[in-house]
Amino acid sequence: MGHENLLLSNSQAACLNALRLHIETQPKIAVEAKLTLRKTAGVLRSLARLGLALQDQNKKWHITARGTVCQFRVISEGARSKSTSPGPSAQRLLDLLVRPMRASTIAKELGITPQAVRQLSIKLYARGLVRFANPEKASRWVMRADDKTILMSREEVRVLSAIPEDYSTTALKIKIAARIPDSRVVHILERLLIRRLVAATVGLRGTRDYRITNKGLQHPQRVQSARRAQAPRLPVQSDRIRKVLSAIFTAGELRIIDVANKLSIPQHSMNALMQYLKGKGLVKKNDWELHAPYSLTTDGLAALKELTQRQAA
Repeated sequence: MGHENLLLSNSQAACLNALRLHIETQPKIAVEAKLTLRKTAGVLRSLARLGLALQDQNKKWHITARGTVCQFRVISEGARSKSTSPGPSAQRLLDLLVRPMRASTIAKELGITPQAVRQLSIKLYARGLVRFANPEKASRWVMRADDKTILMSREEVRVLSAIPEDYSTTALKIKIAARIPDSRVVHILERLLIRRLVAATVGLRGTRDYRITNKGLQHPQRVQSARRAQAPRLPVQSDRIRKVLSAIFTAGELRIIDVANKLSIPQHSMNALMQYLKGKGLVKKNDWELHAPYSLTTDGLAALKELTQRQAA
């Protein structure tokens, strides 16, 4: 039989090429060949009759030695149906896809089995109406063909899902929550920054912190139940300190006695507190005079911002 030149239809050639790529299951062959499951089943049987394919006891398809080496010419198999209607069930699925969805979610929404979702989505894929996040795993994420949403890899999903909504945090905290190695987490965060799913901020002591954006919050792949990264530990924690920093920030600069009077804090306590904040690098004296006013440092501004955000959350 050697290298005889066979005549194969478009569908047969597409399925044979899928088998040559070592794609073994009928659904994956259908996706690769852009055929419905029913059409794929018939084509695979015809390839088996030609001695080009065989099915094992686990219902997986394999190319034969003849199928591997044979040469073929493609002939038209006639015009396919050009009906614009995908059918009632497929249309219900298509109408549901206002955004990318998991196949399991589609099954629940439509009240059908996951197998039915797979059959319908592959049928729509063959018509060019939907696409899959990963053609190798057509039973996972399905979206309209014209949907521009960029779906993420598993690791990207884990990193995005680990970023909390209410506060910014560091790459180290995100790495721990997402269980992603050091060597990859920063690169993943940079990709999410480019897609504007996260934003970078300057944290305390000049660290690079990350906060999720509204676009990131609304991304369909973000896992609501995922473990969130912890907040970085602040150099100060109390609400009393927040009020002191806020008073100085609002005024621009204040003397110790003015802060004490404004917040009704005893003078000796206020003296000690300002020295503590100065030692933490959160406030600075504006000149060398004994009673010179204080203002916030860059770290003081960052601490006040974070304390305020955490209180609001």
